[in-house]
Amino acid sequence: MITIKDVARHAGVSIATVSRVLNAYPHVRPPVRERVQAAISELGYAPNRLAASFRTQQSRVVGVFLRQQRTPFSSALAYAIESAMFEEGYRALLCSTNGDPDREETYVDSMLELRAEGVVIRPTGSAARTARNVARLKEAGIAVVFADMKPKMNHVSAVICDNYSGGYEGMRHLIGLGHRKIGIIAGRQAQTSGGYGVGNVGSERMRGITQAAKDLAADVELVFSGAFDEATLEVGAAEADALLTRRPDVTALFGTTDILAIGAMQTAHRRGIAIPQDLSILGYDGIMESGITFPTLSTVRQPIHEMGTLAARTLLHHIRTTGTAAQQIVLENAVLVRDSTGFVRR
Repeated sequence: MITIKDVARHAGVSIATVSRVLNAYPHVRPPVRERVQAAISELGYAPNRLAASFRTQQSRVVGVFLRQQRTPFSSALAYAIESAMFEEGYRALLCSTNGDPDREETYVDSMLELRAEGVVIRPTGSAARTARNVARLKEAGIAVVFADMKPKMNHVSAVICDNYSGGYEGMRHLIGLGHRKIGIIAGRQAQTSGGYGVGNVGSERMRGITQAAKDLAADVELVFSGAFDEATLEVGAAEADALLTRRPDVTALFGTTDILAIGAMQTAHRRGIAIPQDLSILGYDGIMESGITFPTLSTVRQPIHEMGTLAARTLLHHIRTTGTAAQQIVLENAVLVRDSTGFVRR
């Protein structure tokens, strides 16, 4: 195995000089830097970053715990975090917890073994388990920031969107178009919250939806889909089909994610229902795919890239400045009106 000593001997410099070149220190004369880089290339030297992290206490590695990597929302959020960290010289390890506390705990073990410097967490459904995992990370000196959703842990920084106001403004849009019988396609967690909100994304959106229905018009009727655990295109299509069969008088559907709303659009096309002439459909998230549907999907747009970038920058702040106070950053959503919503037909 080629060592740093071999590189130093081949280049005719000290080990300390090779180390400065490897760590991009600025005060190395260009001819010396070029000679060291040539030696590294000729010998095929690859530095042991993990061993170096034990010596310097700087692994330049962070973890990113998201529920899933395969959803467009999670992919966009992960990309924003990874890009911001990469620009600062850090490498992000993307971990899918699937909302499973056991998987989250396993990834925490990995972060401890790898001596990660920080972790961005989209929490699982178990606030108690997440609290224990966060405590283990912080005890090891690993910075933690929540993204997209936060448990009631004000001592941990969080970057989230205001899902309550997003649900409220989405309903304001539909009610303003004259819709009074509105179907809501929402998952089990959102529906079992009873519109009171329990801190998770779905329940906060539902809280905004139900409050707007009470506040903005006296005759609004909300018609709910069946409960489900995973928001997929297939689920959105099936739930829209069942809801429209049960209540054909519904004039608008509000999917609590864009994926659900796009599934509902597929059902409407299959049934020969004109969008938005006969049925308005509204989504939530503002993922890239919402702009390429036919018709284009109106949606409650979240600033996903900004949320990921701010989460990364907040994590970097805690890594570089230990002992700083937690920050609670809440971003606003906005209704992006496209072609899938229109005035109710009289």
